[in-house]
Amino acid sequence: MNISICYDEAEKAVIATPADEINNENVRLAASKALELSREHDCRRILFDIRKCTIGQTQIEAFFFMKEMGEKAGFSVEQRIAIVYDPELYPAERAEFIENVVVNRVNPPFRMFTSMGEALRWLKRTDEDQGIE
Repeated sequence: MNISICYDEAEKAVIATPADEINNENVRLAASKALELSREHDCRRILFDIRKCTIGQTQIEAFFFMKEMGEKAGFSVEQRIAIVYDPELYPAERAEFIENVVVNRVNPPFRMFTSMGEALRWLKRTDEDQGIE
């Protein structure tokens, strides 16, 4: 998988930008790399920018993978996960469905956005609301 990943000191977030097909294998790989960097920086905020990705899994495959995202990708409920997508490549209905699948189960706080700024504000607000720096 082609992925750029960094810790953004100003945002205090790990930002992963994959540029390949979204499928279970690539999601696991991107999550693993993001988790590794988040541990190095003791960071609970993780943002995936999938605006350059294409969809490579069916809706049902996405459902079965994402319904247990924490367990399958290795995330814990202490982390905050945001995904930024391009509605031209990733339909808004699919994003809404995936978000509902994840948040209605025991998983980390999770939201999908079309704006990087909104996603970063949500990651920060979530932590600030809970007294986490």
